[in-house]
Amino acid sequence: MFQVLSRSWALLLGMMLLMVGNGLQGTLLGVRGGIEGFSTFEMSIVMSAYFAGFLGGSRVAPEMIRRVGHVRVFAALASFISAILILYPAFAHPVAWALGALLLGFAFLGSMLLLKAG
Repeated sequence: MFQVLSRSWALLLGMMLLMVGNGLQGTLLGVRGGIEGFSTFEMSIVMSAYFAGFLGGSRVAPEMIRRVGHVRVFAALASFISAILILYPAFAHPVAWALGALLLGFAFLGSMLLLKAG
């Protein structure tokens, strides 16, 4: 067991940081949407778009991992996640946030699948 952990600690640490950041981001997005004046319906669409992306990613992400490899996919998706999170304050519109949440759901699903693939 210690041999397996010594080989994969970096991946597990990266996933832990991504999951903690995802949880904080979800909470912050709801609070920020209230500050921006989004209605409850608009925020519900934004929050549910994350899970729609999560569902859609379950069809596409495994093929990406098979074609390109887990290291490259993890690096690309982690970079994609950070880029989307940086863009949220730049575009304070519910449609932009819903699109960002959709893409975040896809990227988080792909990065979580890497625990199974790795």
